[in-house]
Amino acid sequence: MKNNTSLMKLYLAPLQGYTEIEFRRAWSQFFMGIDVAVSPFIPLAESFRFRSTHLHDVLPNQNTRIPVIPQVLGIDAKKFLFLASRLQDLGYETLNWNLGCPKKTVARKKRGSGLLPYPDQLRKILEELIPQLPISLSIKTRLGYNSPDEFYKLIQVYNDFPLESLMIHPRIGTQMYEGEMHLDILDNTIGQIKHKIVFSGDISDYKTYENLKNRYPQIDEWMLGRGVLTNPFLPGWIKTGKLPSDEKQTRQTLYHLHEELNCDLKDKMKHERPHLNKMKDFWSYFARWFEKDEAIFATLARLDNIEDFLEYAKKVFNEYPMSNPDGRSNRQIK
Repeated sequence: MKNNTSLMKLYLAPLQGYTEIEFRRAWSQFFMGIDVAVSPFIPLAESFRFRSTHLHDVLPNQNTRIPVIPQVLGIDAKKFLFLASRLQDLGYETLNWNLGCPKKTVARKKRGSGLLPYPDQLRKILEELIPQLPISLSIKTRLGYNSPDEFYKLIQVYNDFPLESLMIHPRIGTQMYEGEMHLDILDNTIGQIKHKIVFSGDISDYKTYENLKNRYPQIDEWMLGRGVLTNPFLPGWIKTGKLPSDEKQTRQTLYHLHEELNCDLKDKMKHERPHLNKMKDFWSYFARWFEKDEAIFATLARLDNIEDFLEYAKKVFNEYPMSNPDGRSNRQIK
């Protein structure tokens, strides 16, 4: 299959704790293929004030390499409108509403995917939002929370409003990120959806993308998340159909990403313990760049100071065999 790269658009998914500005900035210095990123969500504040830390990730001067779409989490229409106005002041023309987060602490408050079993409430919120929103709205959704059949009623709601796009992760909230995607439901409903669709979910290598593109030729926009963490070359691979063949250059590029990210996180975290813990979080994915990834991560997870951690990481980059990128999809990305 030949890609029509003039039409294809690749999004970086909003992964809380991972795809914030530090990763986006580091990744974009050494890799290519992402056209736009959706920021990890900005929670609606308890009051009509937003801390600078909430908006730091989407400040325009922080996002000069990859355009970003701010994402919001919450169901209070008035606070939603207040945030939208603030984002418009920053120069944004669209924002994304998170109706996909599956975390129980979020869902039990009817936020994220927890709102999906209540299409009437969803409709009321949109009826209040849409006429007053100063910028356009896209929605990131799952098929439902308890059952994929919830999607049939959700489509009726979504179709009644002028959305910029519908970003669909074809699982339900209770699945979290486990189990099979409900592609049969998407097969049955895709012809009914009036909005531009961005497909999100489990794209971890070129073959997976190719199979999905063949299944859904009407979709030209795709969202990549954990697949980019486990293979930073993935967006370029999808855009060009090629991976770098020089192992030495591959190691160097991945190492540069690691070092740039480490420096940015050090500046952000200020103290060693949160810096170390955040690097361990990233290595739960980065270890898959190498063979024996579980043993590598187990060793790194045991280290209790950043100097030893970085020294062992450097040893891994210099000495450990690289994994085969074509085989990374053999393990489920969690």
